[in-house]
Amino acid sequence: MVESATESSPGKPARIVTREPPVIVDRGPLSSSFKIPEGVSLTQAQSDQLARFRDLLLGWNERINLTAIKEPAEVERRLFIDALRIIPAILSSVPEGRTASLIDIGSGAGFPGLPLAIALPQLDFTLLDSTSKKLTFIAAVVAELDLENVQTLHGRAEEIGHDFIYRARFDLATARAVASLPTLVELVAPLLRQGGRAFFPKSAEIETELAEGERACAMLGAQITSSNLLTDGTDELVTRLVIMDKLGSTPMRFPRRAGLPAKEPLGRAKTS
Repeated sequence: MVESATESSPGKPARIVTREPPVIVDRGPLSSSFKIPEGVSLTQAQSDQLARFRDLLLGWNERINLTAIKEPAEVERRLFIDALRIIPAILSSVPEGRTASLIDIGSGAGFPGLPLAIALPQLDFTLLDSTSKKLTFIAAVVAELDLENVQTLHGRAEEIGHDFIYRARFDLATARAVASLPTLVELVAPLLRQGGRAFFPKSAEIETELAEGERACAMLGAQITSSNLLTDGTDELVTRLVIMDKLGSTPMRFPRRAGLPAKEPLGRAKTS
């Protein structure tokens, strides 16, 4: 694939700029230090897909800014494992009798959405991001790995949340490190159907965020039901997995216009 772009100046014809495709180095299988999280199982084919995703991520990262992580082992440890650790909680929340839908908000380079989609082919994934270059990368990964359960969606969550194609549609949602907790719950709650559930991996120390997030949920027809610690077995990677349940309908005024949920988070105590 050769990327192309159009550049133009006032009064001058546009010219087409072409770029060579990224160089993808085949680094072989996942490293021997890669430890599948407890409660998660991967087939050999899924492990091979993760390894190829790692190589695609590092190759594309030379052309567009996808991640600050440059080392293959760190991609596996800090990005893949962090995503896969959510799986037991997701599986315990999947509705019976039909294919569950999951939206990943602010997916960026595809985290946690793509590792989850590789490991959970029985779910339908929608990966939402406002940056088209990152969605181009995700689409390239989806095509190469033949992930039939993934679609991309370009836009801001503040706008998608008012689109009746997507509002109150999804059973599950994830979002990784894209905003503070009160901002996340405002962006995600409108997209979940009643009875849906969201998963937010956060840092271990988020007491203030939790309090603000709980107050925000009360305005959105949602409730934070748990915030348990997850580790990688060595205590080197500690994540607090915040789980939010959608209990009722979200008032139509939410989410507020683009930028406002982050600038003026719901539930934040006002200072005099």
